[in-house]
Formats: sequence, C-alpha cells, structure tokens
Amino acid sequence: MQTEKIAIIDLGTNTFHLLIAEVDERDNFVVRGRFKEAVKLGEGGINAAVIVPDAFERGIEALRTFRKLMDGAGVVKVFAFATSAIRSASNGKDFIDAAKYSCDIDVRPINGNMEASYIHDGVVNSVHLPSGQNVLLVDIGGGSVEFSVSHARQPLLLRSLKIGAARLLETINPSDPITRDELNKLYEILDQELSSLLAELREFDLNTMVGSSGTFESLATLIAFERGDRLSAENLNGYLFDKGHFDSIFAKIIASTREERLAMEGMDPLRVDMITLGAATVDYLLKKLPVTEIMVSSNALKEGILFQYIREKKQRIEKFIGAVDTSLRAKTVQNLGVKYHYDQQHSIKVSEIATEIFDQLYELHRLGSAERELLQYGAVLHDIGHFIHPSGHHKHGQYIIMNSNLAGFSTNELVLLANLVRYHRKSIPGREHYHFSILPDYEKRVVLVLAGIIRIADNLDRGHRGLVLQINTVVQPDKIILTIHAEDDVSIEIGHADSMKELLESALERSIEILQE
Repeated sequence: MQTEKIAIIDLGTNTFHLLIAEVDERDNFVVRGRFKEAVKLGEGGINAAVIVPDAFERGIEALRTFRKLMDGAGVVKVFAFATSAIRSASNGKDFIDAAKYSCDIDVRPINGNMEASYIHDGVVNSVHLPSGQNVLLVDIGGGSVEFSVSHARQPLLLRSLKIGAARLLETINPSDPITRDELNKLYEILDQELSSLLAELREFDLNTMVGSSGTFESLATLIAFERGDRLSAENLNGYLFDKGHFDSIFAKIIASTREERLAMEGMDPLRVDMITLGAATVDYLLKKLPVTEIMVSSNALKEGILFQYIREKKQRIEKFIGAVDTSLRAKTVQNLGVKYHYDQQHSIKVSEIATEIFDQLYELHRLGSAERELLQYGAVLHDIGHFIHPSGHHKHGQYIIMNSNLAGFSTNELVLLANLVRYHRKSIPGREHYHFSILPDYEKRVVLVLAGIIRIADNLDRGHRGLVLQINTVVQPDKIILTIHAEDDVSIEIGHADSMKELLESALERSIEILQE
C-alpha cells in the first residue's frame, strides 16, 4: 500500500511546532515525529504589529531546523500555517517570503476563525467530550485566543480575539509578582474585549471547558504535581481538574515571583513569563461562565490540519469500531492492532457482539457513551498480546497498552483499557492485581461490566468463524437470556461463552442463560 510522509508546521506566536505523519491511501496515519522550537516571535513588537529583527531571525532559524528534519524524514508535502503574530504583523509578508527563500517552505497565513476551526477539529478528535452537551473549547496562544462551542463534535460557534498571553504581557508589563492593581487592569481589558462573546457563550449552558496548548498544559502539569498525580503529568491528554484545583494553583501563581515559579514542580521554563497572564485569563472565564470542570487536550491546530487534509485528500477508512466516528482515538487503536498483527475480522466481530450486548443491557449497567467507546476499543485490542506469546496473551496485551502511550487517550483511560484486555479471559480481577486495585469503586465496576461483556463476545466468536448475526437480550428479575441468531450451529461457541459468563453475572447480579434460536 502506498504511503506518503507529510509535515504540518504551526507557526505560533511563542513556539513553532512541527508534526511529521505518514498517511496511506486508506486514511490511516501514524505520527512519526513531533518537534518544537521556542521562537518568541511576538517578543518586543506584537502590540506594535511588527516582528522585530531578533525574533524574525529566530523564526527563520527554527524553520531551517524543521527543513533539515523534514528532509531527513523523507517528507513529500509540507503544510505550514501562520497564526496571529505573522498575520497581524506589518512585515508578516516579509517573513513569509524569507521562509520560502531561505527554507523552501510555503507559509499560509490563516484568519482567526479558520484557526479556531482547525483547533476544534484537533480537539474533538483527540478527547472524549461529554455526550449530548455543549462544550467550550479555548486555546490561549501568544497572540490570540480561539474559542469554539462544540456539540456532537460539530462547532456551533467559532471566534478568535487578540488577547493572547504575549499581547497581555506586553500591555500589562506586570511587577514581580503581579499586583492586584495589575490584575484588575487585566480584567478590565478582558471585560472590554470579551463582553459580546460572553453574552453569546451564556446562551449555551456550558459546564465543561476544554483547554488546549501551552497555558492549559502548564496549569494541568502544576495541578497534577500538586495532587501527587505524577503518572498523569506524563500524559495530559484528557486530564480533568475542577475549579477548586485551578483556584488553588492560580493563587500560588499570582503570589509568586518569576524565580519562585521556576522552582515549582512541573513548571515549563518556556512558560514561566506568560503563565501568569494566561492563568488570569482562565480565571476570568471561570468567574464569568458557569464552568465547573476543565479538561486538557494535548492536540490542537496542527492535528486539526492533519484531519482536514485526510478528509479532503483521502478516502475514509472503513468503520471498524462499531459506530465510533473516524478519530485520532480510533486511528490509534487501529494502528496498534495492525502493529501487533491483530485478527481484524475477529476483532470487528467481537466489537459488534459486545456493543450489541452493551446496548441491550443498558437498564442494568447504566453506563454511558464513554464506557461504550472503551468497550469497543477493548474488544478490538483484546488479542494483541498474541504477538508476544499466545500463553498469557491477556497479560501481554495489558503490558503493551500500558506502555504504548496511545495518542488521544488520558492516563486513566489507558488504565481502564488495559484492564479490559487483561480480564477478557482467565482469572477475574482481584485485590492483588495492581492496575485494578488502584481504581476507584465506580471504575472497578466499569471494568467488571465491560470485561464481562467482552468475555462472552469473544467466546461467541471463539472459532473466528463470524457466524453470529444478531443477539436478542431479555432481562428478567432473576436472570438475563441471550438468544443467539447465527448462520450455522454455534453450540461450541455458546458452550465456551457459558463457561466465561461468571464475571458479568457477578457485575450485574443476574444469572445468564445463553441459547441459540
């Protein structure tokens, strides 16, 4: 199958980012590298709408570095996009011309709403958003802040405002530490710039904010370390914290000097100067909106551009994970399956059977769309441990998932997914099993229910014959009856499924009877 290496460059106000991906003709992709260069393009001139000479040269030198990386990786297509600092600078065209002349990189400036649209696509394909709710997406850059409201993965509102952290830093020029008067001045500026947008946002009944890019990643890292959650600090995608957690770290940030912030565990030195202004912007939004929960997305503009490219230039991949739309998470799961030589036909069949059982037993388990999605991913990946050895493949699969750093998944989701693969066969979860024992009670029940379903679904396709066509489920006060509709006699598969039903029976507190029509 033919593949091509493409590169996506995000020329941000503070940092230039490079993503190199390999895309095939069936819409599959693998990220081959991520790189970044701190350029501070807006330093010394962002509010004057000019790229000063030193920043200009830092930007071009960063692109020269990217060109060497792309040439070494065999990149055949480059998509470079300029955001706020370049699109608003009087000498922005000069920078674009220099990028072409010095680095053979064609840079395309994009407007704010287009930037917000790309960021929206990058985020919604990377984290699981609350089902059926309107969600606020915020990306705090150096030159601008992009806002979008998402519902069912579709943008209902897109806005971009010139209130980025670098602009605010240059405007406020805060003391060390920032004073209350300076904070009040900042909030007055935000009042002027955000008043009309806030009126629009209040119409959407927003409870969850998803933040992307440096400010939110820095805040999440500081909060994770403060909470003693070092594992999550290594993989922030999907990381959740509430307003109380934010208030605690914000109080420390605004009371600290630059030197004290540098000493904070988890502080990114590249963000130490702008974190105060970025965090204050988040504080302002939380005070003005009914948001109580914040989620972090590690993906934003460049990933959104990748998805846009795939949509426009490549055929969509077949929908092999139930009804889950094409997304970074689905692609990551497929890529991992391919890497470890999974049996795609069997995995799809197990996912289909498991999803059918899950949907028909909703009145008993009452789990939602997030758990349904993890069930499908667990079903697809349940046998990848065979790559290491058939014996103990459930444990090998758990190890692979816990050590694969799957793009699009939070640390907590990886632990749950690994548990589903671990318990799709053999022993049931026990207190002595570390990755199960660390889960809170609710998530332990999630594992018991979902792993119990996968056990039955896997054994209903035990011979990898794909004979099961449909399952009808009847829930009675004391038992569950699963009636199997199949192309041929599946008594052998039913016998195996019957021997593996104990886990689900225990989780749902019902006996289970499995029979063929």
